[in-house]
Amino acid sequence: MKLSYRVLWFDDQEQAIKPSVERVHGMIARLGFEPSVEMRIITADVAEPLKDLPSQAEVDLVLMDWKLGGQHDGAELARKLRLTFKDTDFIFYSSEPANTLRKLIFDKDIDGVFCVTRQHLSDRANSIIQGQLRRILDLNHMRGIVMAATSDLDQGMVACLEVLQDILHPGESMGAFAESVSTKVAGALRKKADEIDALGKKAKLPKLLREPSFGSALRLQVLQEEVAKLADRVAEPHLIEQLGKYHEEVITPRNDFAHRKAELKDGKLHLEGRDQPLDHDAMKALRLRLLAHSDNLLGLLTLLRELAGAAGEPKLAEKIAAVEAVVVEAADAAAEASPPDVDPAD
Repeated sequence: MKLSYRVLWFDDQEQAIKPSVERVHGMIARLGFEPSVEMRIITADVAEPLKDLPSQAEVDLVLMDWKLGGQHDGAELARKLRLTFKDTDFIFYSSEPANTLRKLIFDKDIDGVFCVTRQHLSDRANSIIQGQLRRILDLNHMRGIVMAATSDLDQGMVACLEVLQDILHPGESMGAFAESVSTKVAGALRKKADEIDALGKKAKLPKLLREPSFGSALRLQVLQEEVAKLADRVAEPHLIEQLGKYHEEVITPRNDFAHRKAELKDGKLHLEGRDQPLDHDAMKALRLRLLAHSDNLLGLLTLLRELAGAAGEPKLAEKIAAVEAVVVEAADAAAEASPPDVDPAD
């Protein structure tokens, strides 16, 4: 998962712009991201200022000075760059007033560019960066970042173990190490199995239902079996049928995000081993599936609350209502819109 924030910066005076670069670098770091600023110093002897550009997916913000070295015109470079970086936030700056810069951009027929005088460059960059990252920095999105970053770290540890064996035992069979790992894993599982057996014998149902080993797939299986016992009392059989899609539409994507490494292929973000890119349409479809399953679970809870009320169990009905509130909160998180665009301004 990308924890970096990458800036592509065009200027012709490396020393003069250095304080601004350092301030932007510090802003990004203070927000908890790794700053990556690629400076392109465009002097008179630079023949191709736009040669070997990174892809749009690799750049979060572009900064372009107007008056570059030699005959290079920042406004014209901005026009050409915008053809590739269509959706990337873009700052066009100079020591000239912002009104002058806006006219240059307007005459070049370029959309969505922030125009700012050099004096206010750092402040404008700061507000744009914070606007971009505002949604990422909330708790739910940090959970996603941590999940993906942890997945990458897990993969790195696996790779370290493999490389270590090549270093410690070059050219040898890995049988002894495989047997050692097998013994450790089996021992841990047996110990856990004993602990779970003890919980069952002591009828510690709340702990059992929250036991990490009672994973999502097994929990779904048990839920389906238990709900099926109410089939003759369910007027809406689709509530039960929808559970049959939960593994494929919720658990599998969740596991993919947790355990598959993110990688760029053909300029698009993919999860390792998956052909479907993680683009806007894919994420929208996933959100809609999550909402559908949230609605389905709410339907089941409503049914259970009605059954509890009919059986004269008001406290149970209140407990179910509290669970419904949690599911509604999950649905709200899934329905969150994309981060608002920051309107270009002075």
